Amino acid sequence: MRIFSEFAADADLTDSHRREALRARIRANFADVAATLIFASAKGGAGKSVIAVNVAAALALKGRKVALIDADLNFPSVSAMLGMKQPRGLPMVEGIQPAPGPHGLRIISSDLLAGGEAPPIAFVESDGQDSSPLAPSLPAELRPSEAFFQMLAQSRLGAIDFAIIDVAPGIEDLHALARMLTADGIVLVSHTSGHAVRATQQAVRILRRCEAPVLAIVENMAGFNCDGCRSVRPLMPEGTLAGVATDLELPVIGRLPFDPRLAESADRGQLFVHQFAETPLAKIFCDIALSIERLVAEHH
Repeated sequence: MRIFSEFAADADLTDSHRREALRARIRANFADVAATLIFASAKGGAGKSVIAVNVAAALALKGRKVALIDADLNFPSVSAMLGMKQPRGLPMVEGIQPAPGPHGLRIISSDLLAGGEAPPIAFVESDGQDSSPLAPSLPAELRPSEAFFQMLAQSRLGAIDFAIIDVAPGIEDLHALARMLTADGIVLVSHTSGHAVRATQQAVRILRRCEAPVLAIVENMAGFNCDGCRSVRPLMPEGTLAGVATDLELPVIGRLPFDPRLAESADRGQLFVHQFAETPLAKIFCDIALSIERLVAEHH
């Protein structure tokens, strides 16, 4: 079990002072990043991570310098989806240096901070004596989101075009990250089941209260590619997510049909947009990347 006691720095500071110190360090580390994007989903199972990985790859294949940051400390998946199966330990001489990924991607993930198979993470007291899991009453610096902020504060990104952060599903960590980091945009990934649509709608309203810039929505599993009938057949109720996006005045920048090869390529550690570049799904990923560039330019 890994214990991120090294991320519990500045424990002697008050919460407000510590947060301001973290904000300042994160802001300094992102100073040379042209655009910072957060990929999020209000509920799990939407396919957010594999979409973030392939959109980041689509941008990199266009010649953009892209860093991909896995914000899920307990179940990081980005490096495995990219085929980075031998964690070598990210160098930390003067902070965490991104690991080189395929097609020039720069990767920061908690599973690259330790050698071998990444074990579960416990958030515990930092005195080295207590190894019990984090209780709700423990200080804020030991919560998972705070540990991730410490990782961001120690990361050295350098001059790049895009930093894409793949945040864990749900609204709590997303809300905390949106308040800690000045992002250029949040892209919400959802499918069209009623529960997922309602959760996405609520997430947008919460994020707008803290003035976080929600850029767009990506609809995943919008249909199933039927090779025999040469059409896309619906998997879930159609139009629900589009109607909510219209009400929220947000664009749907991609409707991704279900393709089993997407999950298969992720499990093998291969990029779908590279391996199946001529498929309709890969071209939608490239269209999403173009839309993101346009929306970020408009936001700026």
